[in-house]
Parts: sequence; C-alpha cells; structure tokens
Amino acid sequence: MTLPEDLFHFIWKYRLFQTTQLVTVSKKALTILDTGCHNRDAGPDFIAARLRIGETEWAGNIEIHVRASEWDIHKHDRDRAYNNVILHVVYEYDKIICREDGTFPETLVLKPLIPSYILSKYRELMSGMYWIPCEKLIHRVPDIHRSQWLSRLLIERLEQKVSAIYALLTQQRGSWEDTCYLWAARSFGFKVNTQAFEQLARILPQTILAKHKQDPQAIESLFFGQAGLLEETEFSDVYPRKLQQEYRYLRQLYSLIPMDASIWKFLRTRPSNFPSIRIAQFAALCLRSAHLFSELIDAHDISKIKSLFTELPVNPYWKRHYRFDGLSSEHGCQLGSESVNNLLINMVSGILFAYGKYIGKETYLYRAIMLLESLGVEKNAVLTRFSAIGIKASQAAESQALLQMKSFYCDKKRCLECGMGLQLIKYKE
Repeated sequence: MTLPEDLFHFIWKYRLFQTTQLVTVSKKALTILDTGCHNRDAGPDFIAARLRIGETEWAGNIEIHVRASEWDIHKHDRDRAYNNVILHVVYEYDKIICREDGTFPETLVLKPLIPSYILSKYRELMSGMYWIPCEKLIHRVPDIHRSQWLSRLLIERLEQKVSAIYALLTQQRGSWEDTCYLWAARSFGFKVNTQAFEQLARILPQTILAKHKQDPQAIESLFFGQAGLLEETEFSDVYPRKLQQEYRYLRQLYSLIPMDASIWKFLRTRPSNFPSIRIAQFAALCLRSAHLFSELIDAHDISKIKSLFTELPVNPYWKRHYRFDGLSSEHGCQLGSESVNNLLINMVSGILFAYGKYIGKETYLYRAIMLLESLGVEKNAVLTRFSAIGIKASQAAESQALLQMKSFYCDKKRCLECGMGLQLIKYKE
C-alpha cells in the first residue's frame, strides 16, 4: 500500500514518532519545541513551528513529503515561499534538495522513528475489508473520547443544515417564514421526494395560500393541483373531482403552472409514505399553522413543538385511500410517531439552530440540541448496522452524529481527520 503524505502530516501533528534524541540528516541534534499550525492552504504544510537545531532556536515553516525528491517534483526548489522552511520532514530520504535561494534545509527522516503499530493500524483501516474502516477496532475507543467526537459531529451536522437554510434564506430575500415553508416542504419529502416537495413549495408561494387559509378545500386543491396530481381527465371519486374543479378556477385566477406528476416517486415506497398522503399532511400542516416559523420559534417546550405535527386536519378521504380513486382498507392518515420524530430531527432542529446563529442568540442553539437529546433514535439501515457492531445510539443527538460520521468520514476513509481514527492510530492498544 502506498502511504499518503496526509498520514505523515498526521504523524507530525500528533508527534506519533520518537521525539527524543532526534538527529537531522546532517547529524545535528534536533528538538521540537512546537510542531506549528497545520496549513491546508497553499504553501508549506505547517507554519509558525519552533525548533532547536544544534545550539540555535529557529522559528519558521515545516514541509513534509513521503520522499525527499518530491520537493523538486513539486517545484519547491523554484518557489520563494519555501525559502523559510526550517525543516524538511520525509519518510524516505532519496535525494539532496535545496531551496530557491540555493541553501539546504535541514532534513528529518521519519521512517526509523515511527512505531510499527502506527502504520499497521493505518493499513488495516485503509484495507477496505469492512463496512466502516474501524469496524473491528472502534470498540477500543474510550467512551469519553467517543462521546466528545460525537458531540463535535452533531454540531458539524447542524452547521451543514445551517448552510442549506441560509441559501434558502438568501433566495427568499431574508424571509424566515418563507424559508421555513420551503425547508418544511423538503422535509416532508422524506428523502425519496425531497426535491419534488421543494419544487411544489416554490411554485405555490405562501402569499397565495394566505388568501385561502380559512378554506381547506381551496388549500388542498392548490397543493394537489400544483403537484400535477389533478391532471387526470376524469376521476371516479367525488373528493378529487371537487378538488379538480376548484383547482381549475384557482389555476386561472393566479396563472399557475403545475408540476409534471411523473416527478413524484411512488415505486418502492410504502403506501403510508406515498407522496399523495404526504401532500395531504403537508396541506393540513399549512392549514393549521399559517405562520409555522413563528410558532416553532415561540414554542418553549418539546411537547408544544410536537403538537404542531399531530392531529392535523387531514381530509377524511385519506383514511380509506392512498391515492385518488384507489379504495383501501381503513388506515391512519396522520403523521406516525416515527415521521414526527424525523421531522423534529431533520427540520425543526435545523431551523432553530440556523435562526439562533443568524441572530446570535445561543438560546435557540441550546434548544435545538436539547430537542435532539430528548428524541428517540431514527430507524434506518446505517444505525442498525452501527448497533450490530456495538455502537448503539441512545438519542437522536447521537444517531445524527453517527450518520454524519458514516457519510463524511467512514465512506470517504477520512480516518486521519476522525476523532475515532485518531484514538485508534495514536495508541498501541
């Protein structure tokens, strides 16, 4: 396996090598006073390092390569930015190199200084043999380190939602109500129909809904009509025929253009998650909460937030149907507890956290985190697999962190940037 330069950045940063009685290639004694700050931009790999070489103390930059010859391959010998490199750190010393000004930097060779277990663990993590790189090792990470890393991952996940919400906020010219409406619509797509729901919300602005907030049939016809689900030439059931008639009038009144119904995904979806059911539930939410953002922000306890998504005024038609003209046995048409849980996790926590950051008020940040700490774990294949290898989330805050780790670290083999990976590589046992 070819060892990447990033591994040696990691080893230098955390001093995972023999640090006493160091000697440079030119036989000068070396003492590392400060490894410097990791530089992820252009220029030397570590800046503002402090070393003692011989009897002289130096302050400057560190450049790291797998092989010394990479200095020339990367054209550092022609770049003045590397004239202030005070130490060239390499795994293998295969060539004498010099700076642009003709001087020779001192060089430290890491190969004989790195404990064998460091490279062995790294190779095991990178082997690709397991579901996640550390599947056979993760149980060795002490609980305190695991907890600290998961807490950091939770904030990272919330920050990603903040970025997405801010993008919507910019598009909506600073309107938090309209941003929340779009964010809620996306969430009602439950991954399978996320994009379709967002498109529906974009072509059905709240300004139109506000004019009909006292008329459930008008609201329902607007949602189903704009979703393209009323384009059938003829329905058998009375309910969709009434919606169709109402929509024809409203469509002409507001010059509306419906979506292509083929965008909605019904296949390989449970009936309770059919877009027709979700649209009915979302329409009911908009009927109940004309100012959803304000209600979420003003809700000071979790039970109040949950109540916004329960006992929605969904049309009774959906108790015996999953699609128009498709009679079925009687079933519930309300959001299930698992669906409500997912909306609170993926929609509400993000809105609270984003708003708190936007206005600089930590109360909403804490409220978002407390909400996640109070909710149960989502049910999905990733979390089931984590549980099978002994990593069981006890609350939504932990499950969200695990999902973040799987998508952005494990799947990309970013073990050197992962708190779990750090602990596993750093310690012999």
